[in-house]
Formats: sequence, structure tokens, C-alpha cells
Amino acid sequence: MKRTSTRLLALLVCLLLLLTAVPVPAFAAERVTTCGGDCPFYPTIIVPGLGQSSVIVTNDDGTPKLDKNGNKIAAFPAYLQTDKLLQKLLGPALLTLFTQRDMGFSDAFADAIEEAFSTNKCDDTAHPIGNVMTEKFPYPYSQYSDYEVETVNHHIPFELYPTDLPRDHLYYFEYNSFGNHMDLAQELYDFIQLVKAQTGHSKVNLVPLSQGGSIVSAMLDYTPQVMDELHKVIFVVPALDGSMIIGDVFNDNITFLDNEYLYHGFLENIRLLDQPTAGLIELAARILPDDILMTALQKGVERLVKNIMTRSTGMWALCPSGDYESAAAKYLSDPASANIKAQTDRYYQAQLRSRDNVAKLMEKGVQVFCMAEYDYSLINVGTRWNNQNADFIIQLDSTSLGATSANVGETLPDGYVQQNTHCSNPAHNHISPDRVIDASTGLLADTTFYFKNQRHDLTQHNDIILKLAMQLIAHDDIQDVYSSPDFPQFNNGRNVQAIRELLATAKGVDQRMLPKAARTKLNDAIANAETVLSKTVDTADALPNAEKQLSDALVCAGKKAPEFSAPDVFTPIADRLYANYGSNGYSEMPRLTIKKALDSLTAFFGALLQK
Repeated sequence: MKRTSTRLLALLVCLLLLLTAVPVPAFAAERVTTCGGDCPFYPTIIVPGLGQSSVIVTNDDGTPKLDKNGNKIAAFPAYLQTDKLLQKLLGPALLTLFTQRDMGFSDAFADAIEEAFSTNKCDDTAHPIGNVMTEKFPYPYSQYSDYEVETVNHHIPFELYPTDLPRDHLYYFEYNSFGNHMDLAQELYDFIQLVKAQTGHSKVNLVPLSQGGSIVSAMLDYTPQVMDELHKVIFVVPALDGSMIIGDVFNDNITFLDNEYLYHGFLENIRLLDQPTAGLIELAARILPDDILMTALQKGVERLVKNIMTRSTGMWALCPSGDYESAAAKYLSDPASANIKAQTDRYYQAQLRSRDNVAKLMEKGVQVFCMAEYDYSLINVGTRWNNQNADFIIQLDSTSLGATSANVGETLPDGYVQQNTHCSNPAHNHISPDRVIDASTGLLADTTFYFKNQRHDLTQHNDIILKLAMQLIAHDDIQDVYSSPDFPQFNNGRNVQAIRELLATAKGVDQRMLPKAARTKLNDAIANAETVLSKTVDTADALPNAEKQLSDALVCAGKKAPEFSAPDVFTPIADRLYANYGSNGYSEMPRLTIKKALDSLTAFFGALLQK
């Protein structure tokens, strides 16, 4: 299957902003567990996040469409057919460049954006109508084929984190992120019934991640009887009150439609995702005159939001409750959208009751945990990108169910004391060591774990979060944030993807011919890296220091360290162009260069005359 990394998926969504949900297949509900329901473990269902399911493009006959290498083609976030896009854009682009006037380019660009996302288009009932299929795995992980194991581990690397939970008790709920949200909530409820029938257990654990939190929130409100069928719910950075990014996009508060901010602001932030590509985008964008570039972007965004995003109730479920009514008035007020609005209105009510429903879970004896991340601004697509503490994708208030926080780079005011809104134990200190978070105002004050400086889109590479989740689903020894010193309430975020690759390279070195000093240095680096990875309480510098030690040891051993990103030749050029020409396109640069030269000569001769 053709796959794109989470980082590149996020970049692609941002770039494109610039430039049927399928029922669970019938499957025999026969027992698949060896315990038959008589064991201390509870079957656990992972409800993944945005784009973390196998949703593929199909031919008209419903068969998977394959790329030139014979791999299935992913439908999320868009289906880019490069040849067709070039054919559509090339003529208008050349005419526009030659005449320096918009010769149909902006319209062709908007058409290309809509066509790329058309696979995810929905009808007036919010059901996908494109050639797309969600691959479903309605059986436990122990029965997965090699392809299914690879598919799931691409999104969440279960294989790296052994757990005592039997593999025939682990399930993965696949869904279409652009799908019909009401259907997804019902499908999840039906999936729980299937899991119960297959395992013989009367209750299950749920682990919703990101967008998966909105599906669980809807299910709790639409089918409240499910609360009696849950043992634990472990929210991982859940979008329980959406993302302000979607709220801003749906209310037309978009930053990069300002020409100056596009270059000096938005693309700078995109560099956090992929610096070389961001530099290349900036260089490419200058080909067009400013007014034509901004017209094309405006039309492309309007088409994407109006015809794709706001037709999907899955996307509406990511709109914060405080932004919903104004956005719905703009996009769902026409009679043709009545069916969609009835569904989004229903979820809006569920969203307003989401914290009450979580409280009801706890009243019924369901253990509820949460993991939240902070110390990043939102990616600056929307104008409120730096209004709240966030994890780059979702604001902390949404993922933490109401924790109070200072903005990024700031701390809580001097003299601030914890509010104890949801914790009355005077012995509990819910103020983070950096004085950024007051966790006592979050609904799950005693069961929410916070990770500083952790990006949302890299959560699956934070081994501490995954180890904690695995511990929670397999055992009941952790009851709250005070249960284990190995998992404190406040911890540091980290991304172990690079150090794992470095470690694998280092362990593969044939040390027989190495000088003693190089061998010692390499083994010391390996031992230190393994020690760092074994710890579940992190310090800000432990991981980068271990990565550098491993990299230096590999160089000393005559081995090249793995490359983690493409060489960046574009960003320095982009920075130099901005320093000299601001946001002007290439067509303006000769005139500005001549003007600068004349200004310099005038200043020089003026100085001479004064002498």
C-alpha cells in the first residue's frame, strides 16, 4: 500500500490549503479467545486518529486502485494524480507567466485542489460518494495477516511495545476520517458488540486517539447504554472539543491568505514539519505575481472548504463548540444542507455534553484516563494560532478536558494557586513544575498525564505515552497520576524514532576490526541509548544527548549515521530572497534590483557631493 508519513501527511494538508464510510463487514461472532471471557484482561479497542486508518482509492468496480509499483493508493488526505494535475495546470500556468496576467490559472488551480480531494467528497447527507473504501479488520490482532500488521503498525507501532495483554484481546477500529460521523459512532458501538461476542467478555477498554475522541464522545451521547459495557477509557490527546485550526478555517480566519504573512510567518512554521519542502514551496510560489498567487490561493481554499470539508460531518466534529454556530450559519444555512446541519447540530449538543458524559462514565465505575500534550502553539493556519497552549494540532483545553494553562513561552501569573475545580485533596499539587499548567481545573484532575514539548503529530513516536497506555490496558495497578513514580503527572515529550534507527545501525556494526577506543566509544553510546530508552521519566536533554553520542560514535567507527531528512538547499536561498526582496515574485526582482542599485549610487554620489 502506498503510504505517506504522518509528517508528510500534515505537510500535504497545509500545502493544499496553500496552493462511504463503509459498514463493518459481516464477520462470524464466534469465540476467538482462549479464555472465553474468563481471564483478568479486558479486550481493548484502539480508536485511532485523523488519517490513521487504511482508507484506499478504488476503481469504479470497487477493486483497489494500484500505483505503478502495485501498491494500494491511500485516499487520505487526497488522491494526487500528478499527470492529470500537470495537464490541467500547465497551459494556464505558462500563459499566466508569459503575460503576467491571470490567464485562467487561478480557476485551474482551484479545480485541481477540488479534484485532488474529490475522493473524499460527500453528498447532501454527508456520506462519501468518491471511489474510496475503508479496509476493516473485524477480528483481533492475533489473527491479522502480515499486511494488516504492517498497516496498523505504520500508524501505531504496537510491535515495539510488548504488553501482557493477550494479542487476541487487542482490536483496531478502522474508519474514514472524512466519513459520516453519526455512522462512525454507530459502527463503533456495533464493533464493541462484535468484540464482546468474539471474546466472551462483557466489558471492553477503549483507547481513543485524537479524532477518535470525537467518535467516542458521539457514541457515549447517542447510545448511552454503552457506558455499562466499558471497563476503562484511555483518551490520548483527544479532540473532545475540536481543534481551533478547523474552527478558524470554517470561519474564514486564515493567515496565509495575506501575502506578507504567507512568506514571513506561515511557511516559517511549516518548516517544523519539513524544512526543505517548505523552502521549495516558497521558491516555487515566487514564480507567480503576488496578486495572481493570492487569487489562486483564495479560490483554492474556498473550493476546498465549501465543497469538501464542510460537506463532511467527520470534519465538522473537529470544529470547537464555540466556533460551531457561526460556521454553521455560513456553510449550512441553505436548504440543500439541511440534512447535514441536522447531523452536525446533533453532534454539537453531544459536544456540549461531552464532559458531563465522561463524568457519568466515572459515576458508573468506569476508569477514565487521559494523556495531554503542551508547549506548542497551533500550526499557524488560523489567526488564533497563538491564543492558547496547544500541541501543534489541538488546543490543550480540548485534549485535557479543561485544564488551565499559560500561553506558550509564559507561566501562570505570580501568586496563582491551583483552583481545585475537580480535585479537593489538599495534598495534591496539580501545578506543573514549569508553572504552565493547573491540572486541577481539568475534569480528570487525578488521571490526566501531561507531556511537555510534545507535538501531536509525533505522539506515536513517544515511547513513554505508548508504554503507559499498554500498562493501563493490561493492568489495574495504576489508579491515578500518583500510583507509579515511573509515570508522573508531568513529564517531558520525546520522539524516539531517530534514536531507534541510530541504535539499530550501531548494533549492526562489525566491531572486530575497530580500534579499541572506537569500540569502547560505540559500546558506551549503545549502553547509554538503551538506558535512556528504558526510562519512563524523561529530562529535556537526555534524548538529544544520547542521539549525539550515538552519531559521534558511529562516525568514529567509520560508519555514516542514518540520514533523517533530505539535504536542505532551498531554505537558505528562500531566506536570502526574503531578506532582499520581501514577498515579491521573481518578475518583480529585476526592477527591484535596479532600483536598489540606483538608490545605492544616488546615496554614494550624494555623500561625495557633501564632502
